[in-house]
Amino acid sequence: MQALFNKRQNRCVSLYLCGLVLLTGCAGQPYVSNDVSTASFLARKITQEHEALRVSAAVPDAVETAELFGLSLYEKGVQPVWIEVENKSTSMLRLSIWSIDSDYYSPLEVAWMNRKGYSSEGQAAMERSLYDAAIDRRIPPGEKRSGFVFTHLKPGTKGFNVDLISGELRSHTFTFFVPIPGFIADYMAVDFKRLYDDDEIVELDLDTLRPALEQAEYYASDMSGTLQGLPLNIAVVATPLALRRALLRANWQETELGSDFAGATREQHYAGRPPDGTFIKTRADGTERKVLSLWLMPMRVGQEPVWLGQTVTAVGIRGNAAEISLVSPDIDTPYIYLMQNFWYSQSLKRIGFVRAGEAVSSAAPAEAFGGWSYYSNGMRGVLWLSEDPVGLDEVRNLNWEQMPRDQ
Repeated sequence: MQALFNKRQNRCVSLYLCGLVLLTGCAGQPYVSNDVSTASFLARKITQEHEALRVSAAVPDAVETAELFGLSLYEKGVQPVWIEVENKSTSMLRLSIWSIDSDYYSPLEVAWMNRKGYSSEGQAAMERSLYDAAIDRRIPPGEKRSGFVFTHLKPGTKGFNVDLISGELRSHTFTFFVPIPGFIADYMAVDFKRLYDDDEIVELDLDTLRPALEQAEYYASDMSGTLQGLPLNIAVVATPLALRRALLRANWQETELGSDFAGATREQHYAGRPPDGTFIKTRADGTERKVLSLWLMPMRVGQEPVWLGQTVTAVGIRGNAAEISLVSPDIDTPYIYLMQNFWYSQSLKRIGFVRAGEAVSSAAPAEAFGGWSYYSNGMRGVLWLSEDPVGLDEVRNLNWEQMPRDQ
């Protein structure tokens, strides 16, 4: 009898303890956030003014975001962007959130993603806090609005547009490139102003640009300058702002200084140096990426510098280090892709082709150092980029050389 009593007593104690666990789990934790007005990241805000509009932007890093919202948003793939708009005009303004991130998260989506572990009261407080933190889309004349847009996490410099629409349906666009603490893109380590002396820079016009690009080096080399590399298959005419805007619109990703994210493609040299900047577009499954390498040339058309480039398709990506194990031997398709990429993202204002090298048949491919084989029609694509969006039907073909029919 005593044994039976003890057994029942132990069962009751177990049920009691389980009940406490369940009640504790239901209770959860409260939600706590901090006041953005005292946040340290605002000291890094970037401000632009145009006419009667003043727009500021700042981006907290992962630690600052967790301190502000009490949530590890970066771990969820969410990156908050703080925006402030001061409307000194006489018209109502509407902020296009889509211009900052076309697939942005609403505040309640962010709350839902982070709901676990919070009590019902905590979840409600989180929803209200995130909703109140979001920026108001309407900015009345003479007033100022600030708040957050919850964007997708993107490594490196945070680039985005802020489009404001006035009551007269007039659009005002501000482009921001916000550095994130701890990330230095490879091109940021290049002192472009000191790459060439003033007397080295050749001033060109449209007529003299073509022969200059036909005669420019067609092959990259190894670090010693003795071994032949892959073809330098593109040339870009663009101001630094036009180039950065084009890469932003087309969703190219920066390469961090010192990383091997671009793999062995950074071993390709021009004028005795590795790429001044390397940019990446990776497929969703991570097995293939486009790699774009650019070098500033000692050439200028008006106020627009000329850049020599190499774009290849890298396949066989290995491991977390993103090492490239193979470059596709088809050298022509990548620059045609780049041309279409910039065209459809409305960054291209002129295109052309020049014959810069000898054609190499796919039946008898050539070999670059490192054991990479390639074939090409010997053409170099020329891309002239615009700082402002250009309509698809406004792009001008220079009609220098015609691409072979199979391209």
